[in-house]
Amino acid sequence: MQVTMQENRCGIRAVVAAVILGVAAFAADAAETYPTRPIRVVVGFTAGTTTDFTARLLGEALSQRFGQNVVVENRPGANSGLANQLVGQSTPDGHTLLIGTLSLVTGPMLYKNLPFDPKDFAPVSLVVLSPNVICVYPGVQAQSIKELIVLAKSQPGKLRYGSSGRGSSAFLTLELFKSMAAINLQEIPYKATSQAVADTMGGQIEIYPPNLVSAIPMLKTGRLRALAVTSAKRSPSLPDVPAVSEAVPGYDATTGVYGILVPIKTPEAIIERLHREIAQVTHSASFKNEMGKRGGEALGSSPQEYSAYLKRERDKWGRLFAQLGIKPE
Repeated sequence: MQVTMQENRCGIRAVVAAVILGVAAFAADAAETYPTRPIRVVVGFTAGTTTDFTARLLGEALSQRFGQNVVVENRPGANSGLANQLVGQSTPDGHTLLIGTLSLVTGPMLYKNLPFDPKDFAPVSLVVLSPNVICVYPGVQAQSIKELIVLAKSQPGKLRYGSSGRGSSAFLTLELFKSMAAINLQEIPYKATSQAVADTMGGQIEIYPPNLVSAIPMLKTGRLRALAVTSAKRSPSLPDVPAVSEAVPGYDATTGVYGILVPIKTPEAIIERLHREIAQVTHSASFKNEMGKRGGEALGSSPQEYSAYLKRERDKWGRLFAQLGIKPE
């Protein structure tokens, strides 16, 4: 029997369709049985940090939902580069997760030879926002962020801020502030943030933007004065402290935003399952309350929203670095 070309094409299409349906069914089954073993959540910072606390709180809740152990693994080093590398090279089956930080965005802008590629990851969900607080030595003659801008303009380059280097939270926060407020502050480099904080409390420098959770004890004792939080809006943990954006419209330098990512070839069905479970956690009252005690605000997002956030951050910091003449080294 002679088979026509049209019949042959129809046969090929049928085989391809069957393969696609088979793959889809396999992926769906994998998502339903996922996870089949303990999950690792890799953190690029040491135990006790806000990033680590976020991972452990999320991991504990996911462990209860999945009925599997969720283990936090700390891999500090290279500004989270070692953790990024480990997860980027792991098997894409949803059993190795990364607590993503801003290093995924700023790393390629600062360094030529990174141990990871941002394209190695697929976003799952934003989890927590933890802003910084622009604080000043109590002797500084500025009671608000608006007054600080006026003071800085009257004394160009005289006011000093502490930074632990290019790409650090303090550097990003205050360089963006300088740019958008059209002021000139002098950067003073430090090897340790603890020394920068101590020098701000002692009046050796005037300005430092600590993480909110570490700032609160110093604010309560009056050793520092809070002028504004760096998030786009006020923080529930410091509701009486305005956001910088109230004086500088459009300002948002929330460098402490943490999310969950997986290796890029992880099946979509598993990513969706992870997203659904994480959303249940981040919307729970217990998670919100515990993060609130640490100065964090629970977020939750779709993978698409997390991807859009990363793009906005790349655009924002890319513009600032270009303005400052910063290139990868």
